[in-house]
Amino acid sequence: MSRTILSWGRRYISIWSVVLVGAILYLLFFQENSSSRIYAYQQTIDSLNAEIQVNRDTMLYYQDLNRRLDNHDPEIIERVVREHFNMNTPDEEVYLFK
Repeated sequence: MSRTILSWGRRYISIWSVVLVGAILYLLFFQENSSSRIYAYQQTIDSLNAEIQVNRDTMLYYQDLNRRLDNHDPEIIERVVREHFNMNTPDEEVYLFK
């Protein structure tokens, strides 16, 4: 049994094929630009792009709010004062839920 495996190995596996497979494995897994690092970098890039999108949406919301406050819209001014500064009129009660 072991003789047939040894003869099969000598027939089909050469030193050059072992070197070639070793070089391919090195390039895929152990080099600086390996596929596993590229995958990890791509995940980091995707999460940062999602964070950029969230921050961009927040910025657009506050830019719009600032524009409406500059126009002296009384409803918007009242809403901002009530939400951010917890102010109320004398005849109402305010309950904060956190």
